[in-house]
Amino acid sequence: MDIIDREDNTQKVFLSENNLSVAEILNEHYPYILDSIESEEFILKYDECNMFKELVFEGKVVGFCSYDFSREFITAALNNIYVLPEYRGNNIFLNEIKSTMEEHNKPSIMEPTRFVVELLIKHGLAYKINDSIVGSAIEFIVPGHHVLSNVEYGNEELSTHYYDLSICSSIHILDWTQKHIAYSTPLNDDIRRYKDIKQVDEAYVDNLIDFYKDNDVELMNTILKLEEKLSIRNYTLEEVVGEGDELSFYMESLIDDAHVTRSRALQIKRQIIEEYEAGMILNESLLIRLEYLFNEKSSPTITSHIEVCPYCSMPVDDHDRYCHFCGINLDYDPFEVEDDLFKSINFDDSDFNEDIRFVAYKFLRLIEQNIELEYSIYNIESTYNMDWMSLNSFLVENNYFVNNRITDEGFGFMENHPLNFFEKFHMGIVDYTDFENYFYSHCDLNPVDICLCYLEKFDDDDYILEIIDEIRNSM
Repeated sequence: MDIIDREDNTQKVFLSENNLSVAEILNEHYPYILDSIESEEFILKYDECNMFKELVFEGKVVGFCSYDFSREFITAALNNIYVLPEYRGNNIFLNEIKSTMEEHNKPSIMEPTRFVVELLIKHGLAYKINDSIVGSAIEFIVPGHHVLSNVEYGNEELSTHYYDLSICSSIHILDWTQKHIAYSTPLNDDIRRYKDIKQVDEAYVDNLIDFYKDNDVELMNTILKLEEKLSIRNYTLEEVVGEGDELSFYMESLIDDAHVTRSRALQIKRQIIEEYEAGMILNESLLIRLEYLFNEKSSPTITSHIEVCPYCSMPVDDHDRYCHFCGINLDYDPFEVEDDLFKSINFDDSDFNEDIRFVAYKFLRLIEQNIELEYSIYNIESTYNMDWMSLNSFLVENNYFVNNRITDEGFGFMENHPLNFFEKFHMGIVDYTDFENYFYSHCDLNPVDICLCYLEKFDDDDYILEIIDEIRNSM
């Protein structure tokens, strides 16, 4: 057997947005691995992947792994892994999981076999809570067509942190008050390896529900402790959305691939920054939030679970710190934000009537930050000399705010508002009202040119000259 050498221990990686054939890659590049797979009668779980990686040990390619991988959002779900028999026992699987966590945030595993789960236990990434129930720091994903349930479940994907060794299945309690569970079908590799796989019957369900009821706190704490031990790479806000006026590599790649317009990307960046600063997003959920907003997922894809995210209605577990679908911090309390907002409101009476375009901008920004409508209205009416009827008429007439949602025209209005550029270019050194009047009186020019022309009136101020340079460098 001619094993490929990698003297520098680097891994060769095949990566594509389209599906790659695992068998074709093995046949063309690694026939000795394919021969070993066939001689062992090892069954690959998935025929296709987005990323194929060599497994290298002491300078030799001794196996492979494959992932469902998102290049833009740096998420990876392991769907196949194989190591040549003579090289097993060298922590190759563990090292691959650790490497993935360091490079791509926490991975998940597509339909783990019992053997893989036992490896997770061996390496401290999972824990046997009793003789058969295992809690895992790594999430298990099961496609809908491989999910079984004792109730009508539908063709919905299953995600869970629990596995039952006795039935060789990932398991999830949908509703313990109704004794509803979901679980995966045993894989061919498990059926071949283990002859004592139990059947899921009424007695099994009753025992499982009783165990979860009696040990719910221990189950939750087990997952929390396991997750705390993981060496996961957490991305910073700047890495995810970009520094200053720049967009990150991830966002630029989406624009280059025509997945989103630059205008929409900038809107999403602004929204993520505001949500992050408000405490709505955690560092570990930044990429998930980015993906959610880019894909504009408006409704949940899974509906059978009883515990759901209050923001997007996707299933969550008790131990989850954030929603793995929309990325929102599950400990975020909007009422605290609203209370802080009320404390900051200026209740002083004034005869000054603000430009309705300015008030509309402020109102739409509150809505964009997910402040509830009634509080946003209260904020506007308390802060400015503007009643809701007048403001709403303006918004409806211009199609900025319809059915309690900001329209595309509304987002365009905010993007092109003078206050947006005033804040974007950090122009606080000049008087905003004077700038706003200048902006609207020169609306035939490009907005950035308006900013430059206005600032050039103060060309004797070194700080303003720095702002001018920054604006020109960003063009």
